[in-house]
Amino acid sequence: MPEVDPRDDTIARWVVLHYRYDPERHERRNVIIAVYNNEAEFTEAITDYGRQIRRETAQGTRDTNERVHGETWGPGYHAEQVRRRILSAAISRGVDPRQLRNRGVLPSNTALLGPGLAGTLSSVTHDDAPAPPAA
Repeated sequence: MPEVDPRDDTIARWVVLHYRYDPERHERRNVIIAVYNNEAEFTEAITDYGRQIRRETAQGTRDTNERVHGETWGPGYHAEQVRRRILSAAISRGVDPRQLRNRGVLPSNTALLGPGLAGTLSSVTHDDAPAPPAA
């Protein structure tokens, strides 16, 4: 099964994640195990890896809190996450987030609500924001 680069934001990716203790970061977190551009290969890999974890857990060689699961990352997923982090950081520092709407499409689960210039309620959603500037 050929894997793809998880950072390739131009394609849809099926990502196999393993929730486990990460000794480098000294915390439990989701660790990327494999990334595929084909759902059938992803399903096969997640089934095989899940069986392995269950078998090793039953043998006592793995932590019982470990699990395997998957996510689908569409094209542009990482770029959207970067915009979400910038928006969140701006709001936490008291910056008017409407100033950021011209820097690209808002994350898909985001809407900005607030008073408009004439004192009326204004809103901007993912679908209303302008497209990101061409690179």
